[in-house]
Order: sequence, then structure tokens, then C-alpha cells
Amino acid sequence: MHILIAEDDQTLAKFVREGLEGENYTVDVYTDGEQARAAAMESEYDLVILDLNLPKLDGVTILRQMRIKKPSLPVLVLTQRTRVEDRVQCLDTGADDYLPKPFSFSELSARIRALLRRSHLPSESVLTVSDLKLDRTQRIVERAGRRIDLTTKEFALLEYLMRNAGRKVTRSMIIEHVWNLTFDTTTNVVDVYINYASAQVDQRKIGRLAVAIQEAFRDLGAFPSSNPHIGNVEPSPLEALQAIEKLKRESSTVEGQDQISNNEDLAAIEDELKQALAGEIAMNAVSLRREVEGLVISLREFGFFDSGSTVIRPAALPALDRIASILALRSCRLRIEGHTDNVPIHTISIVSNWELSTARATEVVRLLMVRYGVSPERLSAAGYAQYHPISSNETSQGRAQNRRVDIVVLSERVVSMPSFIEPSAAVQ
Repeated sequence: MHILIAEDDQTLAKFVREGLEGENYTVDVYTDGEQARAAAMESEYDLVILDLNLPKLDGVTILRQMRIKKPSLPVLVLTQRTRVEDRVQCLDTGADDYLPKPFSFSELSARIRALLRRSHLPSESVLTVSDLKLDRTQRIVERAGRRIDLTTKEFALLEYLMRNAGRKVTRSMIIEHVWNLTFDTTTNVVDVYINYASAQVDQRKIGRLAVAIQEAFRDLGAFPSSNPHIGNVEPSPLEALQAIEKLKRESSTVEGQDQISNNEDLAAIEDELKQALAGEIAMNAVSLRREVEGLVISLREFGFFDSGSTVIRPAALPALDRIASILALRSCRLRIEGHTDNVPIHTISIVSNWELSTARATEVVRLLMVRYGVSPERLSAAGYAQYHPISSNETSQGRAQNRRVDIVVLSERVVSMPSFIEPSAAVQ
């Protein structure tokens, strides 16, 4: 569901937007009346939340003009005006509901659900493609009767693809609608997200659920199918793990001279990073370690993220600038991994450790592409939640180390492992 918020109080607008995004709605915010009116007239929204006291154009005027062009669009007025005359005027002008400030978010959420139930016919509120069903009001996805749990962005992405099934959908259209961003059309952030986030399971948990989600996106044209009979195959987690380990072994078998060259290059990168990040390393905000696949740059939560937040702190951007300036000069591929401790998280915008780890990895991918110009072809990403700790989760110090985003600088000949193994590969 796509909601427009017209609200000039930026703090309040941010609070409402984050709350609604936490409930899987896609939200656009406009802080002046002219922008809000233009957006409501030109774009497709399922509901409008409208403040009356807006700069440039007041809410009542917007409501009156909207009703001429879009008489059935649900509008909820959210305002400090509490007089009976104001409520009557808005309802007579065409508002569907009226909620005075201050308000309870739970009540706002309930009123939105009620408006959406009344305003959408069953065929519009429940999207169906083959045996895949998406209930836009109840926020439920099922395939062949089996429930599929998706994160906020996955739900919004799948909903957008289903609403546009059979139509040509470009990357830029998806990015602008689902991410509310404007990216260069050459970016592959959509491909990256579909390929790893749609299978949000650890390698040890790959199975029918991952197959169902991947097949759903593939049926909607999100990416081409390499196995048209995927629905008839039921891979076991053990078989998938065996395939993963087989690929790792094969990819790590390289010619001796190539391996020496790779090690030398990684050693040079490590030395540069140690000098550039000496302060952060001394504070344990950053750590460097070598693994079989390459060099791991570990960004600890306390140095880069607020607790439960998916946005890198502004004060941490200089450190990321120095990391990116070194890596951007190379051609090595990078895998961005999000990790958490084993303490379950649930906030107004993040519902699980899986979503937190994935969202943080996605944010670093986005910054590397947009802020630093790193080629999308060099990047892959994964969210692992609590399943790859580097320290014990029994102590607060250990848990603090496990809450991190790892930038893995891969050896040239090491394959960046996908988050999903096709069933055809799993049964080889």
C-alpha cells in the first residue's frame, strides 16, 4: 500500500513515516501544500494523510481539488484543529476520517486499516498471480496456501511487481517506488536486493521457503529463470549446503602464482587500511582480519550505527570515506555482510534480527555505489542475523562484537557466494 503524508512538522512526519514503514507501507512525505497536491494528483496512492495547516496551499483547498479528480481516494485529516466546525467542514469537503493531534499511533494505524478495508474491493486488496496471494490490507503473503514472511522492503517490492504484472517495469521505477530514491539507471541495487534479500535465510536454513520466494519473483519477471521447473524440485537444506561447500572448494583451487599475487594485493590493502583507520582500530570500532575468502573489514555497531538503526551515523562517514577511497582504486569484488547478536529485536521500523542485518548491509551497498561510485558489478550482500558470531553471545562485550557489518574484500579467484542456490545445483 502506498501512502502520501502531507505534514509540515518534519519531526512528526518522520515519526509517522517510520511507524507506517514498520507496518510494510510505502510512504512519501511532502512538507508543503503545492508539492502534496501535485503528488496526489499525478501519482497513484492508496491513502492520503493530510494536515490542514500547510505552507503555500492549505489542506482544505487540497482536499477540495483532490475530490474533483480523485473522488474515491481515501483521505484522513490529521490536524491540531479540534473545533466541531473544522471537522464538519473537512468531512463535508470530502475527508473520510478526521483525527486531531495529539494522537496515538496505534489509533492512527487502526483508522488507516479501516479506511483501506472500506475503500478497496476484494479484487484490489488481495493481489493474485498464479498460486501466489498477497493481502495488501492484512499484510499477508501466501504461496499455495503456505505463509511466507517477508521484510518491509521485500513486501513492498513484491506488491509493486504484482500490481504491475504483465507490464514493463524498469529498475528506476522500482527504486523510486519501493526505496523512494532516485538512482542512476545503471545501478543494480534492485538485482542485488532481489537476489539476496528474497531468500533471507542462513545457508543452514535454505529450503522450500527460499524456493517459494525466489519463484514468486521469477514468475513476475524480476529476473530470468535458469530452471523453468523449479517448482517441481524440493531441495533439502543438506543438499544446498553440500553444493555451497563444493563451490567454495572449487573456487579456492587456483594456480600457485595467482594465489601469491592475490595475497600480496590483499596484504597491501590491509596495510593501507591499518594506517588509514588507526584511530578507529585503537577504539575497537573497526577490526581487520584475514580469512580464507579474503580480508574482512569489520565495522562494529557502536562505532557506526545507533542501536536498532539502519542508517550510518554522520560522525562515522569519514571512516567509511577512508575505507572507500582505498577500495575504490582496486578491482576486487566486495561482499557486504550484516550481523547481529542473539538478542531478538523489534522496533517501530525493524521487526527482526534478519531485517536489521539485511537493512544495514543494504545501506552500506547503497553508500558504496551512490556516495563513492563503486561499480555495482563488484558488490554482493547478505544479512545473516545472529548466525555467524565472532565472539560469545554470553557476555555484553561479546554481543557488542557480534553486532557489526563486515566488508569482505574477496580474493580475485574466490567466488562471491550467492544467498540462494538453485535446486539444479543442489542436486548435482
